[in-house]
Amino acid sequence: MRKLLSFGSVAIALVVAAPIATAQSPDDQAAIEATRKVNIAGRQRMLSQRMAKAACLLSRDISFASTYDQLTQAFNLFQRSDSALRVGDEDLGLSAEELPAVQNALSAIDSPWATYSGLLETAVDSGLVEQADLESLDAESRDVLKHMNIAVFKTARAYAAVVPQLPLGLAITVDVAGRQRMLTQKAVKEACMMAAAADPSLHAERLNETIELFDLSLTALRDGYEDVGVIPAPTREIDRKLLEVEGLWQPVKAILDRAADGEILSDRDLARVARMSEPLLQTMNEAVGLYENIDQVL
Repeated sequence: MRKLLSFGSVAIALVVAAPIATAQSPDDQAAIEATRKVNIAGRQRMLSQRMAKAACLLSRDISFASTYDQLTQAFNLFQRSDSALRVGDEDLGLSAEELPAVQNALSAIDSPWATYSGLLETAVDSGLVEQADLESLDAESRDVLKHMNIAVFKTARAYAAVVPQLPLGLAITVDVAGRQRMLTQKAVKEACMMAAAADPSLHAERLNETIELFDLSLTALRDGYEDVGVIPAPTREIDRKLLEVEGLWQPVKAILDRAADGEILSDRDLARVARMSEPLLQTMNEAVGLYENIDQVL
């Protein structure tokens, strides 16, 4: 279970709830914004893998129109969110970042993102991805993910240390819940990469680890896992939403398990699992959003 902290078309509304127009104390407002920052930073991890997944599917000409839309939307949202986390964005309910630890963690993303975005821009501009470029693109996506994981980790802990109404357990839980969104995209990407890679077994091994982490994390989010600071689902609404995630996850997992066992999925199966992962991602995103406005659950 220590793996829980080892790291996160159908048009998807991957936006974060705007501030609620109700009377709130300054501490409550600060806690909501801090939780939102953890949420949006966590969403960046998902977007890093969503772009690589879309690029892999494009290289195989799978569901071109929807896949290309996913790539371009994710690319634009990543850039907007990166700016919002640093200088603020009123529409997203974010003020400019002032904590040095968080500023430094966000700045560390600049170099890997410059390399990754350079590869992605070609695909965004042309709609074409050469299979020979996928290994490099995948490697860069994992580098961006590594740095975003660090940024989310530091954001959660920095704000838990300075915002009285944001307990560390809640910050850690939002981090883990947000990471589930990323894992849905990373898993499909890894299944797709098996069909393109020189060594499919490497991606099958990564996929197996991704599936295992999703399962462990979902159990921890519902039941809690005190050793790593994850709290049980704090409201019935969140628990019901996580149960809905579980129902959507199982048929997706059934296909992914075949790939994790070494089967190179057909284009038809890849299209199917990519399509099935969209409502899973959307529902997990809704679950994360529910954590923003829980009222002093701890």
